[in-house]
Amino acid sequence: MKAYRIDTQTRIAPFGDPVGESLLGGETMTAAVAGALQSAAVTLDKAVVSDDLPLKGDFLILPDTLFLTRSCLHEFLQASRGQKKSTRLALAHSPLTAYNRPLQAVDEDDEAVLFDLFYLSGLEIPRGMSWPQLRGFLAERCQKIVLKPGEQVEVMPQSRPGPPRQTLDLPRSLLIAADVRHWAHLVWLNHQLPWVRLQEYWQDQPSWKQAWRSRGKNPYRIAARRSVIGQGCNIHPSAHIEGSILGDRVKMGPFTSVRDSIIGDDVEISDFTKFQRCVVGHHCHSLNDSYFIGSTFYPESTLASFMLRNSMLGQRVFITSGVMLWDEPIEEKVSVVIDGQEVPTGRWLLGSCAGHECMLGTRAIFLPGRTIPNRTMIVMRPEEGVIKVPLSARPGEPHVYHDGKLLPLAEALPDWHPLEIEP
Repeated sequence: MKAYRIDTQTRIAPFGDPVGESLLGGETMTAAVAGALQSAAVTLDKAVVSDDLPLKGDFLILPDTLFLTRSCLHEFLQASRGQKKSTRLALAHSPLTAYNRPLQAVDEDDEAVLFDLFYLSGLEIPRGMSWPQLRGFLAERCQKIVLKPGEQVEVMPQSRPGPPRQTLDLPRSLLIAADVRHWAHLVWLNHQLPWVRLQEYWQDQPSWKQAWRSRGKNPYRIAARRSVIGQGCNIHPSAHIEGSILGDRVKMGPFTSVRDSIIGDDVEISDFTKFQRCVVGHHCHSLNDSYFIGSTFYPESTLASFMLRNSMLGQRVFITSGVMLWDEPIEEKVSVVIDGQEVPTGRWLLGSCAGHECMLGTRAIFLPGRTIPNRTMIVMRPEEGVIKVPLSARPGEPHVYHDGKLLPLAEALPDWHPLEIEP
């Protein structure tokens, strides 16, 4: 069977890259979808308009904005081949569809969310149609196939919890489909994909699976915490790895930690750094004592933060610990800007996204849901840093930073008595 992937010309801001080049689960979205199709013996081809498609026959049509896992594709194909008419993928309402649903351009009804994966069986395709026209034509004529992702979630406590957001219910399902149009979709999908990719890896290890079942244990439950480590890795004995996939030649320094994450090739994780629910592109480098939760990093970035959560950084970004990307609003749920308009996400936890080649210096604070354009550079103002310490400074004499200089307190503010100094 052949699948035709429609080029919709969709690009993800702020990167400006085609949607197929988005980073999902440690690879591009195009590679991820192609891998799912290949696992089902489906050959991928590209199309732009309906004239590029066969006039009639059995084949798949999907846009380049659609992401799906191989389990989702397999179950859809199995159910579709038993039907007498053309079909369309749908996922029943569940914690998974609720988690991924915001900002997607999908159809839905009381039963399910409908995605643009169509299995055509003998349906004649009109010529001269653009993708929106073809999509409408197929949606009217294809019968929905509803798959059930299940209700399983993993309840995770939140760092710095604020009522009522003390836990995160992260869906756990192999049946994932999403219409990817925004960087937030990449963040949310990458929260789930380390677990999914581990499950898929162990499904392909029949000898390991059989051995654990012979002991009366569930191999997939074990796989959720068992890691996969690539070749040539240099891992310090004090490092901790749990439920993660490490690429080749990864370096982990003393007291580092990687949990529920995907780490690319040649990544260097410096001392005391922690990654949790993250996807890290190849050749990234973290600085000491950094902590990252639920974030995605394109390749070749330098990463430093005391706690960066639910955010995304583009390729070759440099970020310092002085930059704060807030991910938790105080009064209302996070909104993002799309085409100059604020659009609500319906979510309480979402950080910001920095484009490619940004240099984010000290003393920059971004509210939740902000987008930073490519090649943005933020540097420290002169008055924010002490350049020189006066040679006349006497031990025990209080000094204060004032008007761009470090001055004796009695000289700069003679009438002010700071609370931290006893009278």
